[in-house]
Amino acid sequence: MSKRVFVSYSHRQGQWVWERLVPILRAAGCAEVLIDRERFRAGRGVKGQMDATQDQVDVSLLVLTPDYLASDYCRHEMARALAADPHFQRDKVLPVKRADCDLSAFQRAHDPPLWVVLTNDTDPAMWALLLKSLDATRLNTAAPHWLDVRDEIVRKLRDQQQSVNLVVHGLPNWHALRDHLKEEWLPRLRLIWPTALRL
Repeated sequence: MSKRVFVSYSHRQGQWVWERLVPILRAAGCAEVLIDRERFRAGRGVKGQMDATQDQVDVSLLVLTPDYLASDYCRHEMARALAADPHFQRDKVLPVKRADCDLSAFQRAHDPPLWVVLTNDTDPAMWALLLKSLDATRLNTAAPHWLDVRDEIVRKLRDQQQSVNLVVHGLPNWHALRDHLKEEWLPRLRLIWPTALRL
């Protein structure tokens, strides 16, 4: 069964998180992806909203960078995640190394966790490890390939004003791609025929 995921990240990594990480998590079938940008409300305490959101999930995915470790809010989320699973035995913490940084907080454990290293996010093996760790199995293609297809479709539709025929072969979750394009990138997207996309 796929997991509910809280994404903890520095807003300096926001574009990467919103445009690359979250779409893959959703397309791969995570039960739910909870992220501050979509859940937090103005006028409410930030830490209270962070805690309430983090308490709803199965796993806290920590996008680790120097900016992350310099942020009071991020360190708060990380401390709560580590307190929930201090020995890395309950699958409550998933550290994703996005940039080189001080990871001594994790090294103190008797049995430190296996990292997902996405400093180079074109490595399909690291994406596969991430999705396997979340029991998210519906992507059915390499994550970098899914993202490349998405970017190419966006370029053709938005920048070149072309229509695109999306011919589906095999098992990849292209329906999730179509929905992601409509919701996040191209609100004017129309489905002409089951496999044709047009603005």
